[in-house]
Amino acid sequence: LSKAALINADRVLTVSPNYTKEIQTPEGGFRLENFVRAKGDALRLGGILNGIDDVWNPETDKDLVAKYSVDDFQAGKAANKAHVQQMLGLYEDPAVVLIGFVGRLTWQKGVDVMVQIINWLIEDTGNGVTGRCQIVMMGNGERQYADALRWAEGTYKGRVCGYVGFDPKVEHLLMGACDLFLMPSRYEPCGLPQMYAQMYGTLPVVHETGGLKDSVKGLWDDSQLDVATGFLFGGFNEGA
Repeated sequence: LSKAALINADRVLTVSPNYTKEIQTPEGGFRLENFVRAKGDALRLGGILNGIDDVWNPETDKDLVAKYSVDDFQAGKAANKAHVQQMLGLYEDPAVVLIGFVGRLTWQKGVDVMVQIINWLIEDTGNGVTGRCQIVMMGNGERQYADALRWAEGTYKGRVCGYVGFDPKVEHLLMGACDLFLMPSRYEPCGLPQMYAQMYGTLPVVHETGGLKDSVKGLWDDSQLDVATGFLFGGFNEGA
């Protein structure tokens, strides 16, 4: 069906410019890359980055306990963090880095990668970074990953919340409360949560793929301090 659509469509549009490039490769084309490239060669292929709904605005968001703007975001995020910590059974500590994830519990979303680094994030190894954070992961999906979230919450009670399920109000609260938002997707045509996060002053940490690459300006060195909106990484290995 997809092959027939590619051949017969007058024009093919994706939800991000970078994903348009990726689906023309063997890695991203899922054996349809030749048909996609044919559209590109005929100048019938393009990508338009998705946008987000106006409800994602911390100045007007009714689900936040404290609305805020760029002028008072530190106080606003602190109030929302305290509320989320209390609501989800985390230790109330304004100094910890609150890390969030909301998405399907699947391999494509990189859930296995996040589960693998929980021990490292939570345990203080003396490097001045790890051991000073809390993690909230929310979503529905494959049983193995749901069980992994439950294991993490049970192992690190008060420091990890494995929310198996989905509540849109909690998603809004997490955007207003978290310091970092994880999206290590193996592939992502566009993605929306990384855009929500940036609207709420929550720094996205994303894999350099698809629309994630298009929508997050990464901090690669000090020269990007004035324009960076998050962090990008490439590849899936311990060094990444």
